[in-house]
Amino acid sequence: MKRILLIILLIAAGLEARVSAASGDLFIYPTAPDTMQNLQSRCDYIVKRFWDRCNFDHGFRNPDKLNRAFGDWISMMPYASADTVYASVDALMARFQKKGPETLELASMAENWLYSDTATMRSSDIYVHFAKAAATSKKLSKAERARFTAQVQIIESSSVGSTVPGVPYVKADGSKGTLDDIKDNASILLFFNDPDCLDCRMARGRLSANYHTNQLIEKGQLVIVSIYPGDTDDENWEKSKAEAPANWITVAMPDAADYFDLSSTPLFLFLNSRHKVLAANLDIDYLLGAFGTANQAQKK
Repeated sequence: MKRILLIILLIAAGLEARVSAASGDLFIYPTAPDTMQNLQSRCDYIVKRFWDRCNFDHGFRNPDKLNRAFGDWISMMPYASADTVYASVDALMARFQKKGPETLELASMAENWLYSDTATMRSSDIYVHFAKAAATSKKLSKAERARFTAQVQIIESSSVGSTVPGVPYVKADGSKGTLDDIKDNASILLFFNDPDCLDCRMARGRLSANYHTNQLIEKGQLVIVSIYPGDTDDENWEKSKAEAPANWITVAMPDAADYFDLSSTPLFLFLNSRHKVLAANLDIDYLLGAFGTANQAQKK
């Protein structure tokens, strides 16, 4: 973290050349022109041209140094424009689309920096560009592509701006359906939870008892779908059905992990009536505050 802060401070001050001394001397990083005054324009310039001086043959023979430089590149991305970041990632991966080992190594580094549980700067929006390149690479084996293909499906099913697919489920009464069947002209809150998860139980209790939440449901402006991400023959499915409020839709979704990142629960996804994801990875305090604001605004 100290290294990342140092890099950003140096860029902001227009002293990027000093960063190369800390890079492991794999190559000299680009320097933005002095005429560029704001941080975003400077970071755009550097992110776009970051790898211009890199000798990748040497870099791949020195993976620790390459990974360190890769991390420095990643650390600048939050301060650059999204278009520049995505274009830069796509350009790098296109450079190695006919080289399987290099594609795999770059995608794996990106996974560690951007998507894994220990990621320094977790960003599925950026990572999906790396994952897509690996998932579609004809130079990787089917087994090597499989992990990235699964990750792309999860990211594209639940990231902000995406449309949630019609994943099948089983309702509390035993009838089957899909998320596409929820067609009320209302906002939708997908609540992935498990009765064995203490945070899930606490969130469920607070959400079900909240006055503003229930008001929005009663007015037909909110639908809450409580999703147990397991099979209907699991003991916890019976607990989920027993504990769910009557004004919620309660379902079991055995395939949930194929479409949504369930590495941490509870997981909340807020959708519009057309099932477009408006917000993801929300916490219960934020949700209750937002529902309170929305309900009170309608009373004025």
